[in-house]
Amino acid sequence: MDGALIPDSSFVELDIPKQTRIVLIVLLLVFFLLVYVFWVRKDMSDFGVCYQGGKRILKGETLYRVSDGHLQYKYSPPSAVFFSLLGLLPYEVAKFIWYLSELVFLYFILILSYKILPTKLKKKGTIIVFSLLILAKFYAREIELGQVNIHIILTLTLMLLAMLSHKYVLAGLCWGLTLFYKPYALVFLPYFLLKKKFRLVATGIVVAIFGLFSPVIFYGFKGNMVVLNEWMASLSRSTSPLLATFDNASLHSFFLNILPGQKTELALVFIICVSLLIGLSFIGMMFLGKREDSKKPEVLEFAFLFILIPLLSPLGWYYNYLYSILAIILLLNCIEKFPAFLKYGLIINFIIIGVSLKEVLGRAVFDFYTQNSLVVINYLIVLFFLFFTRFRKYS
Repeated sequence: MDGALIPDSSFVELDIPKQTRIVLIVLLLVFFLLVYVFWVRKDMSDFGVCYQGGKRILKGETLYRVSDGHLQYKYSPPSAVFFSLLGLLPYEVAKFIWYLSELVFLYFILILSYKILPTKLKKKGTIIVFSLLILAKFYAREIELGQVNIHIILTLTLMLLAMLSHKYVLAGLCWGLTLFYKPYALVFLPYFLLKKKFRLVATGIVVAIFGLFSPVIFYGFKGNMVVLNEWMASLSRSTSPLLATFDNASLHSFFLNILPGQKTELALVFIICVSLLIGLSFIGMMFLGKREDSKKPEVLEFAFLFILIPLLSPLGWYYNYLYSILAIILLLNCIEKFPAFLKYGLIINFIIIGVSLKEVLGRAVFDFYTQNSLVVINYLIVLFFLFFTRFRKYS
């Protein structure tokens, strides 16, 4: 975005007097407190599921109950061990702590994502403000539900930082920890193997195995095996009905929604073909990243893989595209380098991502956009720009 479209970031990076900064911080804290009291506190239904799982494991009760319906616990038993710490607190206290942690962790994700950019072509304030605007609806929904994705993204960002510092055991620890909650980070496994980061992979596997046995302290060895089997059965039972639901915005859901008639087999063909094309593009990016003049090639590669989490997951919900934080920040940073027609194409794509709200588009257009999982097209475009960025040595 040129100077006319992205104003100078001085408005967020002024040398503000100390007293003014204090007032602004207080006003910001009051704002987020009001957001919690009048909006977020009324929901946080997903956090309620996690909290309930923590309470149940403390009592040695089963986690996976069909009677819970849509709000059934779907995370792994090791994750419930973590949530048991929150289960020791009153629900309202635990909920508020979780809300605060999401805000703080999101702040660190944004700061660290800018910090690890190979080159800084735009000021931090500019990039962070515009990335917030583009992804605001995803952040808002994540926080409203009290989901765990912000915590996972921060852990994976720390994994990238550790990897860039050649601290592979620490990186493996971060990778393994995220697997306790969702298997999303398995998308990095082929990448690590191709990069020959065997120490990282070994550490992550050990951490994950240790996690699988951690519920033993609540269930015993036999009871733990029963709960692990219940978890796998729960995943198998609950996944299929959600593949083409309104909120599913994965590649799988996209083809199921747009293809007419008996579409399951045809959708599978398209999914495989597009996935192979994405995979080959990524391998090409890795090959190009081995050039001597490529600075921190892992950053762009991680940005690409982050987007594959919601794109390739069978249950990739709309708000899961907040995993694109690093990609958006990276592209905003180097957008001036793109040819004019591509630059403005990227701007339009960002605008569509940011304003695809019912309040902006109207009910009919919004329903068409969401029911057909059209956000997938937006993010296939983002993947193209990441590939082009590597191809043209922009980052």
